[in-house]
Amino acid sequence: MNLFFDILKETLFFFNEISAYLLFGFFVAAIMHVIFPETIIRKHLGNNSFGSVIKSTLFGIPLPLCSCGALPVAVSLKNSGASKGASISFLIATPQIGADSFLMTYSLLGWIFSLFRILASLITAIFAGIMVNITAKNEEPQISAFPVDNTGPDTFKTRLGSFFFYLEYELLGSLANTLIIGIIAAGIIAAVIPDYFFEQYLNYPFLSLLIMLVIGIPMYVCASASTPIAASLIMKGMAPGAALVFLLTGPATNAVTISTIIRTLGKKTALIYILCISVVSLVLGQTLNIVSSNYGLSQIIMTHQHEILPAWLKISGSVLLSLMVLWYYFDTKILTNLKRTKNMEHNKIRFNVEGMECMHCSGSVKKAVMAVSGTSDITVNLDGKYVEFQINDPANIENVKSAISSAGYQLSYCKH
Repeated sequence: MNLFFDILKETLFFFNEISAYLLFGFFVAAIMHVIFPETIIRKHLGNNSFGSVIKSTLFGIPLPLCSCGALPVAVSLKNSGASKGASISFLIATPQIGADSFLMTYSLLGWIFSLFRILASLITAIFAGIMVNITAKNEEPQISAFPVDNTGPDTFKTRLGSFFFYLEYELLGSLANTLIIGIIAAGIIAAVIPDYFFEQYLNYPFLSLLIMLVIGIPMYVCASASTPIAASLIMKGMAPGAALVFLLTGPATNAVTISTIIRTLGKKTALIYILCISVVSLVLGQTLNIVSSNYGLSQIIMTHQHEILPAWLKISGSVLLSLMVLWYYFDTKILTNLKRTKNMEHNKIRFNVEGMECMHCSGSVKKAVMAVSGTSDITVNLDGKYVEFQINDPANIENVKSAISSAGYQLSYCKH
């Protein structure tokens, strides 16, 4: 019973610490969504040059997209004329850190680690983009393009009108499940693992880098959800460099992203993508360990003071974030189930879709189906991993299958 209360206490600590910063990061990200549409990004990055690699990295770092959400944008950049290197740079920089995860890192680990995390993302993305441009620029992919987004004109007025929808569903919706899991995992680590555990039983800094690399590459975890986990590991004595490796690899790589890169950009590009992230993460992680040891930064990071915000603001942030999460689950789970029950009488086609992990994934699948002529009444169920829709011409069903596959997802079963 004591262990349960210890876990609950630590979980509430992490939740309380990050809530106000996370909410502020959400609002900043939503404002950026209104100001910087995808068309502007394509305009500035849609060319084959070294400069596009730099621009794609700088554009990608502050955007609040997970790897699944960044993937369609990255491939659309390639289809618009950007080099493979620019597309890969965007795909790495975007999910590694955003406005929300930066503020969470600052709240838990301080400004030194936060700035190093941004710098590491910048270096990783630029290096990988340059290497891809040099070695894999002539490789032919299996699939040349993603489906075209036919959801309507993208104007400032429409983006401003969708501000709160984007805030609630695209941002909170893409983070809700993994963020809660990440906070609970951080609470368990903080409560169960003894203080200085890693210093006592894993006093081999480079080995800890390799372990976190192996864990991070195949794992699906967003930048925000990985932050409290990394913070809890550091507080238990793990070297800061090992936590950095986890923060660089976990958000940027996962099985879905890797398989889609192979299909849309080529096998060689995917291999270089993984190798560059791995090598640069290890080098930067070891660099952070050396710098931390020589200049005493480890102690500063581990003893970072969390009293930057007044207690009332932290509590208010926790309450507001809790209400947002409850509303999100009520609106998406309960109302979706009611709608599904209501539509049971209609003859709809259902495809089970493998690889959907977040709201960005479900949005990509929905856009893929919408891009096919004659589709309507489209419903994507993230928990059930399926999409339902009606279609005027049954002959276009194969086009729907192709569109979903081109978006990077696999169809496991089809129900007519």
